[in-house]
Amino acid sequence: MAAAASVPAKGILHTLAGDEETVWQVPEEVPLAVQFNSQNYAVMMGTPADFEDFAVGFAVAEGIIAKASDVTAVLVLPAGQGYAIDLSVAEDKIDRGRMAKRSIEGRTGCGLCGIADMKDAIRMPSSALPAVDLRPQAVARAYEQLPAYQPMSRVNRTVHAAAWCSVDGEILLSREDVGRHTALDKLIGALAREGADLGQGFVLMSSRCSFELVQKCAMAGIGALATVSAPTALALSLARQARLKLAALANRGVMIFDRD
Repeated sequence: MAAAASVPAKGILHTLAGDEETVWQVPEEVPLAVQFNSQNYAVMMGTPADFEDFAVGFAVAEGIIAKASDVTAVLVLPAGQGYAIDLSVAEDKIDRGRMAKRSIEGRTGCGLCGIADMKDAIRMPSSALPAVDLRPQAVARAYEQLPAYQPMSRVNRTVHAAAWCSVDGEILLSREDVGRHTALDKLIGALAREGADLGQGFVLMSSRCSFELVQKCAMAGIGALATVSAPTALALSLARQARLKLAALANRGVMIFDRD
């Protein structure tokens, strides 16, 4: 799958030892149209892999559906230069009030692109998140394991990873995408479809901690998030509001932020 989601790119690699012709693999980036009952909702940019996980995770993280079992079927079809992913959901299972109005497509690096109203930008859950035991030793262990769970990145050096880790730092599941938000959507979808116990682990991201990642985790019922770099002030504020634990990699170890 890693190679299938990549394309070859020829070039000249310039090094101190000299120049050499080289072929790199670069990830595909295509439009992914999310539909509900054949009605268009949003077009996001992402890597063409794990379609079902992405669409279900996106719907859960957006608060449009409450759980993966609300989706009765997923249909993936080629559409233009990308793919249409159609979720079949009973109308009474769709929270139309949570459906942000999007006027343009969602860019790869943006979880908010296309949202027409600022009130739709920050949406946090009303229910309490699970109290996860987030230990620095477990976070450090997961960081060390992460490269082994990034098959696409080994091929193309470009994609982000989102991994689900047990409380002792064992990586149990991972998903990759050129967009960090889309990678997290895919992971959330995979966890939702498996019925994972979200109180028994944390999410590890290969990216920086933006507030959108905090929001997606909180909406999905995930209680702890670790990222490579520190959170923004807004991300930290929202995490404290939701009582979501945050950790980040530091030069001399792991930083776990206070929740007060």
